[in-house]
Amino acid sequence: MSVGEREPGRRASDNRTRSAILWIGLALAIAVWLLRDLALTVGYSVLLAYALLPLVNAIERIRFKGGRSIPRHAAAALVILALVGLVGWIIVLATPRIAEEASRLATSAPDTVARLLQGTRAYAAEHQLQPWLEPVIDSLSANAAGWVQNLGGIVVAAMGRLFGSLGLIFGFLLVPLLAFYLMADSDAVQESALSFLPEDMRAEVMRLGGAVDRALRSYVRGQAVVCVVMAISVGPSLALMHLPGALLLGILVGLAELIPYIGFGIAAAAIVLSGISVSPSLAVLGLTLYVSVNWVVGTFITPRVMGRYLKMHPFVVTVSVLAGAKLLGPAGALLALPGAAVIQALIGELAPTDRRASKR
Repeated sequence: MSVGEREPGRRASDNRTRSAILWIGLALAIAVWLLRDLALTVGYSVLLAYALLPLVNAIERIRFKGGRSIPRHAAAALVILALVGLVGWIIVLATPRIAEEASRLATSAPDTVARLLQGTRAYAAEHQLQPWLEPVIDSLSANAAGWVQNLGGIVVAAMGRLFGSLGLIFGFLLVPLLAFYLMADSDAVQESALSFLPEDMRAEVMRLGGAVDRALRSYVRGQAVVCVVMAISVGPSLALMHLPGALLLGILVGLAELIPYIGFGIAAAAIVLSGISVSPSLAVLGLTLYVSVNWVVGTFITPRVMGRYLKMHPFVVTVSVLAGAKLLGPAGALLALPGAAVIQALIGELAPTDRRASKR
């Protein structure tokens, strides 16, 4: 049989393979929707594994006398244990500080609100704005105590929803274990997953898997650079301003970059709450600093970094985050960008094949 006679059969086989892969992808999307909590746990595990993989590779390359090296399983275990120890140390360090700041905030909230209202009243009197602002100030003064109590109830309820689900807590506890498996036995995990597919589909799936791997590596590297830049820019600056918990706030600001838009709101609220426990002016100053640094980094640094590691238009970023938050809540916003990067990589890998096939 000549090459020309074999070509239509090969194209038909490739088209059948791609159609089967698309149907499998649709089935996986439905499964992700039905098993959202499990999908989030697996997604976090994959991102954590990609973030820690360079450390595992570096430890594995260490050579001792006699040419012996640390086995991959041991290197992955060392990295995971170090991460768990670091997170535990931060929690132990942060919990008393958070409790102290929360108690101070609850104690000083009525006085802080009273000072704010008094300052607003003085400003209204100085600029002859009493006819417009005085009714608002009186209403706020009458309801200030109730608002403070309601705010405390909202915070307690939110914390209860966050930590009240045993399934959610168990899922987060599984993340380091699943990440360990992915780093220590990546080849075995891949082989086990491919065993569920027909043999004629495995080569194409592995090719697409390579594109997914490159996309996730690029996303993790670029996002890590942005997070570190934000943390080292905001944390020390807040410390120089004597904002309570500046070190923890710097870490929070860095982690907030993982969740576009939503993370910014969380970090800004934390800075305001920390600053207002000392004075309203310190809260405004801290918020102004964070907004300014975030704008500078978002305008001049993030586009260059993410453009180098991951080419994605801001429109795609915004729509992806909104879709992730709508489908899976705030946790889904964290996985929105890597998910969009994976989809973009898959389309980019499949589209050239389709174009070449159409030209034959």
